[in-house]
Amino acid sequence: MTAVIEIEGLTVDYRIRQGGRKQSIRVLDGLDLVIEQGETLAIVGESGSGKSTLANAIVGLVTPSSGSIRFEGAELVGLKGKQRRPFQRRLQMVFQNPLLSLSPRRTIGFQLHEPLRVHTDLDDNARSERIAQWIDALELSEGITARYPHELSGGQAQRVVLARAMLLEPSVIVFDEPTSALDVSVQAGVLNLLRSLKGTTSLTYVFITHDLAVARHLADRIAVMKSGEIVELRSASALFEDPQHPYTQALLASSLKV
Repeated sequence: MTAVIEIEGLTVDYRIRQGGRKQSIRVLDGLDLVIEQGETLAIVGESGSGKSTLANAIVGLVTPSSGSIRFEGAELVGLKGKQRRPFQRRLQMVFQNPLLSLSPRRTIGFQLHEPLRVHTDLDDNARSERIAQWIDALELSEGITARYPHELSGGQAQRVVLARAMLLEPSVIVFDEPTSALDVSVQAGVLNLLRSLKGTTSLTYVFITHDLAVARHLADRIAVMKSGEIVELRSASALFEDPQHPYTQALLASSLKV
């Protein structure tokens, strides 16, 4: 398969103030990872393992201290502002809390049109047509475009955020715990929708989660993170059937007790 994202030696340090002095905390430590086109890669680990920092580094929300992130062959580390814009359309992110991703003062319709205005040359009619297609595909009602975020359920809001990402026809979507803020029944609907979309597109998913059941349900491969490093990376079936690393074994054992 073709690599869509290649990460080499990725290190991220955070500066924090402790006891009146600034200290450097290493969150990612020389991480290497290749993400293949069309796959669903789940990245799992406990809170503080570095998985969300990795997601944020991939999409440019965190500046690496060192290392390389290549997306479709182009180096992303060091790009800022307008330099990064050509890649933003193809590399999208869906966050944990959909309502925090939406402006409370703008209608859903405005917030779906805006990325198309910024990143495409489509006219009003073409934008409206594409939006209507994704509203239908994501099983949202036509009238939702006139509503405001506070008028939506959690599941509706998450589908709107997903629609906004899909409108730009990305090649990769990074999901950071996208269902953890939703009720269990709503989670299942969103996860099934994501699987269905993969069946009709060539999308690559990078799925950050602490929920091993979600990872098993969605992923082709699973990367297990601990203390800023990937300690195990295998197919989902192999990892669950025969985990190799003691940390992976402990995670699986813990999940079975829940």
